[in-house]
Amino acid sequence: MDKTAAEQALRTAESASSKVLAQGRWYPKALLALGVLEAAILLAGGLGNVGLLLMPGSLVPLFVFIVYTATRPVVGRHQRVLYPILGASVSLVIAIAAPLGQVRFTANPAWWVPAAVLSAVPFLVAAWLETRGRR
Repeated sequence: MDKTAAEQALRTAESASSKVLAQGRWYPKALLALGVLEAAILLAGGLGNVGLLLMPGSLVPLFVFIVYTATRPVVGRHQRVLYPILGASVSLVIAIAAPLGQVRFTANPAWWVPAAVLSAVPFLVAAWLETRGRR
């Protein structure tokens, strides 16, 4: 490879890098939005006492996140480890908070507010890790 070809390859790589980084800047914000949406669904469902709709409704942000991530052609190395942990932790919080709250703490803010905050924490941690990884 001569000097001209090497410079051209370097320019192409820098161009691709800047495009990829520009397209990924919205990703931490989307994770934050999914966390807020998760908390809002769980809180509204628990305080509104919607019954059987709470469990599937509260899993919608998690399913959106999983489907989006699964359809990406390229996923970062850390995401292959982080996202199953994120999904499992959100699912665990919902699997405990929703049925137990429906049975024992119907419309009790002392149960539903901490449960809603706890359900958003994995998304917030993932957004923080995505932001930290881009520096």
